[in-house]
Amino acid sequence: MKAIRELSPVVLINLCLAHPGNAELISSIRSDFPEAIIITTPNKGRDIGGKLALTDFFIKAELQAEYIVFLHDKQSHHWFKGESWRQKLFEIIEPGKIKAILEEYRNDPKTGIVGASDFIKDEYDRKTNVFKTTNNSKMKELISMYDLKLTDYRFVAGAMFWIRSSILGKFFSTYSALRCREMLEEGNFTDQYEGTYTHSWERIFCFLANDQGYIIKGV
Repeated sequence: MKAIRELSPVVLINLCLAHPGNAELISSIRSDFPEAIIITTPNKGRDIGGKLALTDFFIKAELQAEYIVFLHDKQSHHWFKGESWRQKLFEIIEPGKIKAILEEYRNDPKTGIVGASDFIKDEYDRKTNVFKTTNNSKMKELISMYDLKLTDYRFVAGAMFWIRSSILGKFFSTYSALRCREMLEEGNFTDQYEGTYTHSWERIFCFLANDQGYIIKGV
């Protein structure tokens, strides 16, 4: 986390209300980031629910930042590659990658989201108009609900990425982040056999950029 500290960012952290080790986690966070703002929420929507809660706080508190970096602990115990995924996803906050990402934003004003190249996925089949995922119907429901106009269906699997704060500000000034969070599932779950609103929102977060004319890039 040294590279993050050197950027002098606004640090917002969401902890699961039911986590038994919150006291120790808060102490550790305060040691690394004394000015961090920490909120706790129920386990609703897993990391996506946490991102929505933090987005709501960021907007309502009128905090200022040109870019937002979404990270989470990536505790995918149900997936044997979970730890490997976590390490690769976290590469977006390595010093060399941070420099490259900031240059990407400066050089191309249309860059909206930047994530790890290996995790940029596209599940959409343009011939059949179907997303090749169990989340197909719920994703289409959300795209219609929020009237998203899309030309690019790529997203960052694992939901760790950089995003222009203006993208979130524009969308969530119309649609409350907490209202969006209400439809997410509670507890721990997967989308292996049945789609979820939570996993659908993992994709929608990235679709917001394309709807506003931005593009997604990998590093």
